[in-house]
Amino acid sequence: MINADQFSESERETFDEQNAPVKFSEKELSENPTPLKVSDDSNSTEILVFTSHQNVCKVQRKEIHDKFQALQKIDLEEGEKPIYLTGEKNYAGFLIVAFENGKIAKISMDSYKTEFKRKKLKNAYNGDSKLIFIERFSNDVDLVTLSSIKKVVLFNTSQINAVGSRTAMGVQVMKEKNGSIMVKVKKAAQTKLADPEYYRKSDTLNVVGYYLKPDDEL
Repeated sequence: MINADQFSESERETFDEQNAPVKFSEKELSENPTPLKVSDDSNSTEILVFTSHQNVCKVQRKEIHDKFQALQKIDLEEGEKPIYLTGEKNYAGFLIVAFENGKIAKISMDSYKTEFKRKKLKNAYNGDSKLIFIERFSNDVDLVTLSSIKKVVLFNTSQINAVGSRTAMGVQVMKEKNGSIMVKVKKAAQTKLADPEYYRKSDTLNVVGYYLKPDDEL
């Protein structure tokens, strides 16, 4: 996984057929609802670009030399930003989308598959609450969530059933307390938690969570 603010200048530049450079500025990237992410595109015939307007744009892999060039091939609406770029991976696995209201949806990737080579699908994910996390997975993984009151929940994505509806509101993973919101979701393997299991609330979801220990980091 690549975070946009870690891109080199060369990675931030994509080129059209005339090799004219196209660059997303720091300001444009910072205005995204979630940092731009890029996932593996191997074994894929299509590149999927999810956007801040709940759209997903499709670019045929054979039309580009590098996956970053997909950003040059898509038509964006005014104010729309790319937020996640991934290969379709034969539309296997699922997409995890997490929202500020504490809900997380698990969307089957085959719900993005179309019979014809469409360039854009609307309603790629729910827009009722601010998106804070998006990523495609092939297998279930442990995720860690953090709320605005420093509460933490560890859970496995197997606890959420995959659905075919792209606009699913999701399952309540973090329960609101005193106006709290969910502010971060990370893969457990990417966190610095001395005892990750401390934050796992049995098999139950819809919980406030446990306070983040002073020496732990997300």
